[in-house]
Amino acid sequence: MLDGSRSDALQKALAVTRTSTILDSVVTVKIGERTIWWNFRSVHKILYLFSPTLFTLVNAIPAMRQLRTVHLWGIFLARTYLCCILSSSHLTHLILDDVRVPNISKLPPPPQNLRKLSIRAMYSWEAIEPLIARLATSLEYLELKWCRFLQPRRAQLPSFPCLTELWHHQSPSRNYGNEALLNELFRLVPQVTHLHLYGRVLYRQITAFPRSLQHLSIEEMMLTEQTFGPILCPQLVSLSLRCSPGWGLNCLILSSFIRDHFPRITCLHLDGPWSIPTTLVLARSQHHVQMLKLSLETTCGLDRKGKYFSFPPEIPSDISLVPAALQSLILEVVQPDYELEQSVPTCTQWIDDNVLPPVTGFGGPDLKNIDVLFVRLESELERERVVRRRWVKSPNGDWLMEECL
Repeated sequence: MLDGSRSDALQKALAVTRTSTILDSVVTVKIGERTIWWNFRSVHKILYLFSPTLFTLVNAIPAMRQLRTVHLWGIFLARTYLCCILSSSHLTHLILDDVRVPNISKLPPPPQNLRKLSIRAMYSWEAIEPLIARLATSLEYLELKWCRFLQPRRAQLPSFPCLTELWHHQSPSRNYGNEALLNELFRLVPQVTHLHLYGRVLYRQITAFPRSLQHLSIEEMMLTEQTFGPILCPQLVSLSLRCSPGWGLNCLILSSFIRDHFPRITCLHLDGPWSIPTTLVLARSQHHVQMLKLSLETTCGLDRKGKYFSFPPEIPSDISLVPAALQSLILEVVQPDYELEQSVPTCTQWIDDNVLPPVTGFGGPDLKNIDVLFVRLESELERERVVRRRWVKSPNGDWLMEECL
């Protein structure tokens, strides 16, 4: 990663480009300075247009034989630089993050291996539309994150015949017509199987999902009639929810909504703060859910008093638990501080007391295995540390716990 504003950046760029062993081993190139997109300083970024560091590094990109990803942020990207990057025959993923791109009407043929494009915190649709249109026939992955297109208009894009994964992160401040663009994209992606929708504002009503869609990741607060209307998505098999604080208060409404709109999901993933028993009830109220994954992030590990595992006094009578559906439970506990081993006994006791019992347990009679991962996030220079526990149900109905390395 090179920051063109640093005095030693040019020396580093020259060292990379003039040493063949280094040049041949580069997999990822990151250029620029991470900035807050709503505090854009145009004068600072335009300096990158004349930066010797940028010129040196960009011109060496086509010679990097192991290169896979180019990530640019906080710079002004001239047409000649963009064309140079696109001339790399090895590039597979291009990320433009808060990059100012001039309106370009003509671009060179796209690299044959470029399959992924990420557009983040961009302002002008007219500037990036030619790039997206140029890559449309070969893209397999497209990400639009926090884009605020100041002059939105109807997208004039060709079809994306190879696109299988689409990410759309709504701008946290204003909509800017991005929903119209999203509905237009749905019409142009006949093969998309994975869709990710995130944001802090409600979308306008989605008119229809692609028929090929199988996996949907979305924020729990977006699952409303206002957004989905009468849409039925029977082909969906996997649903991932990013949950906000207090979402468990609407468990009954959410459970009913999921059954009505996604009646055949077999995999349910919930990520965020919640009451764990509530999530088990939610999963077992769906008729076909066989695998449930819970991702929980906690600053200091699991509370020894069982705060994260406390049960409500009773199961709401309006929720009907399916007697035989859930087969696999995955619990991921992420904590940045304290020893992971301190969280293990609390979680183990909770599983033994409240999930495994054949009659009163929340796991249900068809539950066959439980995997628990305790993850401690380390620094960028250190690998994450993981402690695993696994419970497996034997043919005679007994549960055996394994310590996994």
